Amino acid sequence: MTTERVKAGDIRLSVTTEGDGEPVILLHGFPELAYSWRHQIPALAAGGYRAVAPDLRGYGASDRPSLVEDYGIQALAGDVVNLMDALGIERAHVVGHDWGGSLAWVTAAVRPERVRSLVILNSPHPVASAEARNDDPAQRAKSWYMLLFQFPGVAETWLSKDDFHELREMVFRNAAAGTFTPEDEAVFTDAFRRDGALTAALNYYRANMPAAAWLRPPPQLPPVTVPTMIVWGDGDTFLGIGLLERSAAKVTGPLRVERLPGVSHWVQQEAPDRVNALLLDWLGNVPGA
Repeated sequence: MTTERVKAGDIRLSVTTEGDGEPVILLHGFPELAYSWRHQIPALAAGGYRAVAPDLRGYGASDRPSLVEDYGIQALAGDVVNLMDALGIERAHVVGHDWGGSLAWVTAAVRPERVRSLVILNSPHPVASAEARNDDPAQRAKSWYMLLFQFPGVAETWLSKDDFHELREMVFRNAAAGTFTPEDEAVFTDAFRRDGALTAALNYYRANMPAAAWLRPPPQLPPVTVPTMIVWGDGDTFLGIGLLERSAAKVTGPLRVERLPGVSHWVQQEAPDRVNALLLDWLGNVPGA
C-alpha cells in the first residue's frame, strides 16, 4: 500500500493505492478520509484489483481550496475524472459512501463512458436527496444538521468543542460498539485539527445544499445507465429507507440492491466482511462483462 500526492486538474490529492488489475476508485464521505476504506483496500488488492482511495478535496493531506464555491458538485465530480486521467485510467469501477457516493452518482450520470460499474454505500442520489428534503417531512427532520452546517464558525465550533464531542457522537457513537478503535478515532479527529480542514469539509454542504435550495425544485441529472449496486445499512439514523427507493428509481441500467439489516450509516467500517464479500462478488460478475 502506497500513498502519494497526485496532480488532478488544478489541485493535488493524497491518494492511497494497492494492488494491480482493474481499477476500483473508493470515494469516502463526511467526516472521513481514505482511511475509511482501510478494510476494503487490502481485500480488493488480494482479489486482483487495483484499489485507489483519495482523500477528497479539502480532506486529509489533499489540497484545501479556500472558497465555498470551490466545493461545488461539478468541481468535486471533476476531481474523480481528473484523478483517473492523472493515473492513466480510462475506465474504473467507482465506489462511493456518503458524500463520496454523491460524487460517484454524478460521475456515473454525466461521464458514463468512464465508469465500468457503480457501487453506492448509504448515499442517496443527489436529486433524490433534494426531492426528499422538499417533500418528505421525516427525511427533512433527519437532515437537520445540514442546516446547522450552513453557519460559518458556529458549525465548526459545535463539532470541535470539547475535543470533538459532537463529531464523535455523529460518527463513532452512532455505529455499533467496536466499529472504531481509539486509534481509528484519533486518525479522524487529528485530521480535523489541521488549519481549515473542518471548514473545507463543511463547505461541501454550504456549496451544494444552502438553505435556499431546500425551497426550490431540485436540479436534474441524466439517468444512471451503468451497472449499479446499492448497498444500504438499514440502521442508518441519517438517511431513511425512502431515499434508497428514490435513488434506485434514478437507475435505468442493471441494478442490484443489497440491504444490511441493523447496520449503521458507517456501513463499510461497521460490516467490513459483508461489504467486502458483496464488492468482490459484484466486481467479478458485473452485468454485461
